[in-house]
Amino acid sequence: MAHVRRDVWKLDPGWNETLLWYARAVEALRKKPITDPTSWLFLAAMHGITRPLWESAGYVTAQTVFPPQAEQDLYWNQCQHQNWYFFPWHRGYLASFEQIVRATIVDLKGPADWSLPYWNYNASAQAQELPKCFAQQSWPDGAHNPLYVERRYGLGVTPIVVPAKYIRLTALRDHVFAGSETGVPPGFGGPESPFIQHGVANGLLESEPHNNVHGVVGGSSGDIRGLMSVPNTAALDPIFWLHHANIDRLWAVWLKSYGGNQNPADPAWLNGPLDSGRPFIVPQVGGEPWTFKVRDVLDTRAPKLDYTYEDTTAPQSKHPLLQHRLLNLGANIVAPVPEALMSRNTDVELIGANASVLNLSGGSVDTSVQLDKPGSRKVLNSLKSTANFSVKAPSLPDRVFLHLENIRGNKDSALFEVYVNLPPNAVPDEHPELHVGTISLFGVEQASQADGRHGGHGVSHVLDITEVVDALHLGGVQDLNTLNVRFVPVTPVGPKDQITIGRVSVYRQGD
Repeated sequence: MAHVRRDVWKLDPGWNETLLWYARAVEALRKKPITDPTSWLFLAAMHGITRPLWESAGYVTAQTVFPPQAEQDLYWNQCQHQNWYFFPWHRGYLASFEQIVRATIVDLKGPADWSLPYWNYNASAQAQELPKCFAQQSWPDGAHNPLYVERRYGLGVTPIVVPAKYIRLTALRDHVFAGSETGVPPGFGGPESPFIQHGVANGLLESEPHNNVHGVVGGSSGDIRGLMSVPNTAALDPIFWLHHANIDRLWAVWLKSYGGNQNPADPAWLNGPLDSGRPFIVPQVGGEPWTFKVRDVLDTRAPKLDYTYEDTTAPQSKHPLLQHRLLNLGANIVAPVPEALMSRNTDVELIGANASVLNLSGGSVDTSVQLDKPGSRKVLNSLKSTANFSVKAPSLPDRVFLHLENIRGNKDSALFEVYVNLPPNAVPDEHPELHVGTISLFGVEQASQADGRHGGHGVSHVLDITEVVDALHLGGVQDLNTLNVRFVPVTPVGPKDQITIGRVSVYRQGD
């Protein structure tokens, strides 16, 4: 029978057996040299490593002997972000880690049925708090707690809590897994892409809650970034693995959500990565390599993975206005809606952009996006035509996307709330109906380096703003000539952070 991953907040309170054995295994794995493929450091370096960052955090020194360069090139800096391999690569990576931890626990005379717990921060207000055993500097015998790390700053207050508005699950309402190669639309699982550590734009679930949890939990203190805030240090933090177990679980939840969804049938995804020069490869318990394709990790009960989740129930939440109208047009319409949405027109059209590069290295910043009249008229007309929706001949409204292109900077921990058409003197928190999302700049510093893999192009975010545009339409807006976009920093940013957005643009998807 497959091992069962359980919600960490539903385990016995305090130092339960699952977390005690996890802490003991972490301590044992940290004692192994980085040249050992089953060591804590080697496993973390697979997600990402920058030697100066690791030295400054005290995990290696200038004298630390690394594995041969060929082994580093094969295993390290392998994580898949901002592309459609995000979910499957992390699944194989997580399974390798779990099995190595379990084997370590067995060697320590612990339970053979141990499984990695997951942190379901959406379960309740209490669950938004960092699990308590990770926040305590000491564990029961008074020694240093292996689950505690100093470089975990949160939003500057204790205990560390991830506010509900940064972990919304609106991505579960997107019925298409793969996004466009351009990132618009981004898809639930990310844009089509070859093997790349950081790609074009975040998939919807990667953007929120994945990135936001990284940014909120890691945070920063002055110029020091929290481990979780930076891709190349994130896997050094023991909470990383519980966070990613939950992200993996949400992939399983998506497959059951709102009438059911499907993974891509495209051979380029199933047999991926293709033509990359690098395989997906992880060490097994004995240190031997396992090379896998996406198709190998789709069933979590397969022998190489061997786990299930105690709960993959789709969350009960209110449908937004637009989807609520579609779902209530007929007694038998609920089931066909996902099918209609999955087969909708995928063409996108640029209908507006701001005039210049936007500097976010200060307080709240506004920019104006002038919209093309024919394009904006199509959007409004499509929203008005939802009354024509039928099962036999679906007339779906346009989707509208806000594309934040080529974001550059040197503060991975930065987070910004984004609003559309917020009145000039309004208090943002008083207008949740105009809030279109929160963006975390997880990975921005590396992506902004001219000599890096991105060539200095930065990262991009795509936000689905259809519901806010629909609310404007229902509020009586007749001409959508301009959208005003406001960026509100969650934590302080300053000139030295050098955060800019190359362009703020608006796209429509529809007929």
